[in-house]
Amino acid sequence: MTAGVDLVREMLRIATGRPLRWKQADIAPVGHAIEVRINAENPDLDFRPAPGVVAGLQIPGGPGVRFDTMLYSGYAIPPFYDSLLGKLIVWDETREAAIARLRRALAELKVDGIATTASLHRRLVDDPEIAEGVFHTRWLEQWLASNRKAETAMKQGIRA
Repeated sequence: MTAGVDLVREMLRIATGRPLRWKQADIAPVGHAIEVRINAENPDLDFRPAPGVVAGLQIPGGPGVRFDTMLYSGYAIPPFYDSLLGKLIVWDETREAAIARLRRALAELKVDGIATTASLHRRLVDDPEIAEGVFHTRWLEQWLASNRKAETAMKQGIRA
């Protein structure tokens, strides 16, 4: 998304014996892209698999939004599967604008009938540390633990 090159198209061209049309020097990243993976998992139950039937599907769209998926309304997700349902990818000129675009795309995305990780991404997109880019490879585990403590305290009427 940031390079302006359709990588799948280029791979197919190469596979059919055509030469690569681009040199590394021709590629200059522009803007910011964010990808979130939408899985058939329940993030509130330790990411347990969420098999079932997709009762309804609304895919986000518009400029700078792409949803790579094989989903359709009525699709039956079996209990033994790769949980990836699709990749939601957004692009915009700035990080802030890309996050705003992702927020909108996540609000538009509807996968009815099963639990997905979209609910987690909706919470993450509003976190100030995500907006600031202040995270690391263990950040999510700490964030999940902290949020579970806060949610438990709220349910019990205790301030965290």
